[in-house]
Amino acid sequence: MLSACGGVGVKVVTPADMPAALTIESVEDKGLSDFSTKVVGPELFFESGAPIRSSLVAADGMLYFGNESHEFVAIDLDTRQIRWTYRPRDLVETSPVVTDGNVIFNAGNSLYILDAATGEERHRIIHATDSTARVSDEPHAFNDSYAAVNEGIAYFAALDGALVAVDIVSGEIRWTLPAENPGTVASGVDFYDGKLYFVDNAGTLQCVHAGNERRIFQVGLQDRIFAPICFDNNKLYIAGRSCRVYCIDAQKGDVVWSSYSADKTTWFSGGSIVIGETLYTCTSDEHTLLCLDKNTGAFARIYPTETNAYTRPLSYGESVIVAATDVYSLDRSDITAFDIAHNKKLWVAQLADGVLSSPVIYKEALYVGSESGTIYRIPLNLN
Repeated sequence: MLSACGGVGVKVVTPADMPAALTIESVEDKGLSDFSTKVVGPELFFESGAPIRSSLVAADGMLYFGNESHEFVAIDLDTRQIRWTYRPRDLVETSPVVTDGNVIFNAGNSLYILDAATGEERHRIIHATDSTARVSDEPHAFNDSYAAVNEGIAYFAALDGALVAVDIVSGEIRWTLPAENPGTVASGVDFYDGKLYFVDNAGTLQCVHAGNERRIFQVGLQDRIFAPICFDNNKLYIAGRSCRVYCIDAQKGDVVWSSYSADKTTWFSGGSIVIGETLYTCTSDEHTLLCLDKNTGAFARIYPTETNAYTRPLSYGESVIVAATDVYSLDRSDITAFDIAHNKKLWVAQLADGVLSSPVIYKEALYVGSESGTIYRIPLNLN
């Protein structure tokens, strides 16, 4: 179906256009063949002094993150010393991007562009709006929308839902696309093959041409999406609070398949990755890493994460690593590595701490930010 949008025909996909959803089997049906698990003790790497809810990003020997004390910090990974600290005007609960000597992140209605080596502010770009509502006021808040960067342009969603394109060198706003459904964007903004993708406040997946801000298609998921979008071979995978996982043609906007849990109660909040022919996606209430056939959505197996899996899984060799946390108490987390080649747990690290920050792998080690402000380090060359 086509609709008029700024004088341009836009393909709009509604729930009526979607294929019938597959039912994912009960999580009791399939699981691990080997439950023997090595318990590892993470080391305390750094104390920031305030909860960390931004993603950790590692590049060029530095670890970057924001905390809840209005600090954005760069740490030298060799010396564990603070290289620099910058104080943004807003809490940083997003996923920073390091590129071309810059570290770039959005917070509130601002985009920050800093010198990655020194922390010097190169630009702070403000989108003028009265909207101040963040994505969530829940104690276990989700990360805010994150920015996408490509060929010298950064794209971010302001709190009113407007999409803003910024020239990284000059700091000038190239264009602004007002929101059709005003309100916060929780999914983040992703760049793929010349297009921008995000899910707006009404639960509509928007596809926008990055060069001329023309909307290409809209998919009416009618779903609250907090998880990052995963792209693979011209398809995108996205999941949300409606307990469904969607596979969508990234070029046309057609829904290839959708699947939902047997009891239809779990939230897909942590994001997904594709390895081979399998989609790995994290669930909250069911406490699992769910495995689906990426082409059909058919259920393959589950791996138990013990607590709520709220962060994107990470691929490392033949394993997938998941950071899960008890979101109601924020005093317990399980960092687990699953051997996906042999269908077993490799190891688990248990923390008396909450983890809402997406971890990062850098040079054979996993770095995990936490609610206590501690960054934990787990060596990955475990024998």
